[in-house]
Formats: sequence, C-alpha cells, structure tokens
Amino acid sequence: MKDASRETAASEAAGPVLRADPDASLSAKQLRALYDKLRGEEARLAEEIRRHISEATEAERHPDEGDQASQNANQAYLLRYADKQNKQLQQVRRALQKLQTGEYGVCEGSGEPIGVQRLMLRPWTRYSVEYKEQIDRERRHR
Repeated sequence: MKDASRETAASEAAGPVLRADPDASLSAKQLRALYDKLRGEEARLAEEIRRHISEATEAERHPDEGDQASQNANQAYLLRYADKQNKQLQQVRRALQKLQTGEYGVCEGSGEPIGVQRLMLRPWTRYSVEYKEQIDRERRHR
C-alpha cells in the first residue's frame, strides 16, 4: 500500500497528465512546454485583472471632484480592459482543460491539427491559421 501512495504522490507532484488529440502529433516535451506557457499566462492574466479591478474600485472610493469626468473615463477603461483580459483568461483555462482531456491541438472549426509553431506562439488558440484566415475573410465580406 505504501508503494501505491508514493506513486500517487509522485504523479501529483509532477502535475496533471497532459494529452493532446492524437492528430496533433505533439510530443510529451512540447505538451509540457505548452502547459507551462498556459499556466504562466493564466497567472499573469489573473493578476492583471485583479490589479485593474482594484485600481477601478480604488478610484471610486477616493473621488477627486475636480477631475470626476477623467476618473470615470479611466475607470470605464480599466473595467473594459479587465473584461477583455477575462475573456482571454477563459480561453487559456479552456486550453488547459483540453490538455487534460486529450482534445488539445486540433482546430475547433476544421478538426485539422493546429501547427506547433502557432501553438507555441499562442497556446490558447482555438483555430488553425488557415481556418482563422477563412473566418477573417468571411467577416470582411459581410
């Protein structure tokens, strides 16, 4: 029984089991690098969101009546930016979840593998370059 608990502890210390879609052809080393990038981005975004919301609420608590319009505009900007960052954070967390369920590395639109270079640059991406370009072309022609 001691050996089983040691294996579990060692497994938990190493982190979650990472799996990509078989079509993605990502090595264990690439998966670990992508996971580490996603975790770093998750921490960065969470801190940035916290900071922007804190700044926005702090300005609300200590208003300078002489510059109220400017403060309101700044507060609105901070909250919009925090909302944008929150959407990106959701994408990062979705990618982390897909890394653990074995769905990572394939385009959600076409089902084709996403290139390793694209994943390394933007590990939370949902689409291959080709599919994203197709979406952008269709949006321009609407």
